[in-house]
Amino acid sequence: MKALWIAASLLMTIPVHAAPLADQLVAFFAQREPDYAKTLQVEILRQPPTQLTCSHPRFQLPSNSRRWGQLTLTAKCDQQVAVLRVAVKVKGKFYRSQQTIKQGTLVTADNIKADFGRLDQLPINSWLTPLPLPLIALQQIPAGKVLTKNQFRQPWVIKQGQTVPITLMGKGFHIAGRGTALDNAAVNQPLRIRLDNGQWLTATVNERKEIIVK
Repeated sequence: MKALWIAASLLMTIPVHAAPLADQLVAFFAQREPDYAKTLQVEILRQPPTQLTCSHPRFQLPSNSRRWGQLTLTAKCDQQVAVLRVAVKVKGKFYRSQQTIKQGTLVTADNIKADFGRLDQLPINSWLTPLPLPLIALQQIPAGKVLTKNQFRQPWVIKQGQTVPITLMGKGFHIAGRGTALDNAAVNQPLRIRLDNGQWLTATVNERKEIIVK
């Protein structure tokens, strides 16, 4: 029994080592990006000037930080704050143009194709989810180009100057009327409407092309 007690005491005095800093950073970014956790890698580009005094630092990114690529974040241990520079690498699905898309073209599924690769090397605002087709191309896009959100807009369902029916909805009332659109608008986008009495208000276009004022 004495021998067993001594062995147990020795086990309790063995220090529990924390995971390496790089592994802790991978866990931090995997929690932040669970959909890409399996492909995520973190390379430390600049170590803190002094060794961290705790085994499990608290990591924090600036509020305007990008999702991946070269990032700067802080590691906090009580009163100690260290600055880290890291490269976050991740792979996933994105989209390219299937062939040249001319400016003003109505883009459909035939014009695009899915691809897989390094997302951290793509332009900002690349399409990583299926595009809400159809869309209108705002510029000419060469074949094989990575697609970004600033290259497209949704088709207008309401055009400026158009006379449109309006539905005013509220608690306990539902009023129909007419007005003139002061803006172009796509589905779920706001637009200004001028009423026949000269007043104007802001409304939203729904999927049925109805203009709703709440």
